[in-house]
Amino acid sequence: MVKKILLALSEVLARSMAKIGNDYQCYCCHKRVGRFLPYRGGMKNISAEMIRFDVIGSDVEHFSCPYCRSHDRERHLFMYFDKTLIWETFRNSSVLHFAPERNLARRIRSLGPKYYVKADLFPHSAEIVREDVTRLSFSDEMFDVVIANHVLEHVSDDTTAMKEVFRVLKPGGLAILQTPFSNILEVTSEDPMITSAAERLRAYGQEDHVRLYGTDLFTKIEATGLLSLVRTHEDILSDIDSSFFGVNQREPFFCYQRPLTSG
Repeated sequence: MVKKILLALSEVLARSMAKIGNDYQCYCCHKRVGRFLPYRGGMKNISAEMIRFDVIGSDVEHFSCPYCRSHDRERHLFMYFDKTLIWETFRNSSVLHFAPERNLARRIRSLGPKYYVKADLFPHSAEIVREDVTRLSFSDEMFDVVIANHVLEHVSDDTTAMKEVFRVLKPGGLAILQTPFSNILEVTSEDPMITSAAERLRAYGQEDHVRLYGTDLFTKIEATGLLSLVRTHEDILSDIDSSFFGVNQREPFFCYQRPLTSG
């Protein structure tokens, strides 16, 4: 009990200290901050394997906003959505949002979607429904947009999950599938014998990750029939100072589309 109280006080102090200064700005809440909070202490606590494979994912040094608590990958989606004008897609549309980020969910709701489902395998609030991405309860061609931001690396049967995303998308619908990966690995690293939290942290970067994707990730997603609209930060956001806004400029925009016609 005492340890939990001390940890909570330590977090409050860290957030308070991070608010002092104006060296950076959160793209979600627009507040200036002295720094973003690191993820689990930052790079010094990243495993040697993750460093060796040069994993492209979250910016662990500039991870969380001390005000709105947005993560870097959420802030990056705000940027990508701004520049590609995807926000307009949410108006009067049907949206399925896995592991819904608070700031992103609030913005989507404000745009007036016709049907907005926030889903998670382990819901933490009453407004989030329980859904297994490998066995979705929804009918075919139901959603205009599906968002799964850093979800696939947690899913045991990711191939089935990708097929389910394709199935529930309407023709022309968009899937946003941000996922950490290694540009060095040509083939995804996945070992069913790695089951413990400690082993997964070492091999995949987090205790609940079940693989480390390689560059074959892109062809694997496209094999479901989804068309790649993937673009890089440099292509879309060349005018954005990624350091100032605390995002990883190496993370591409994983945007895919279900074809308008089959075959």
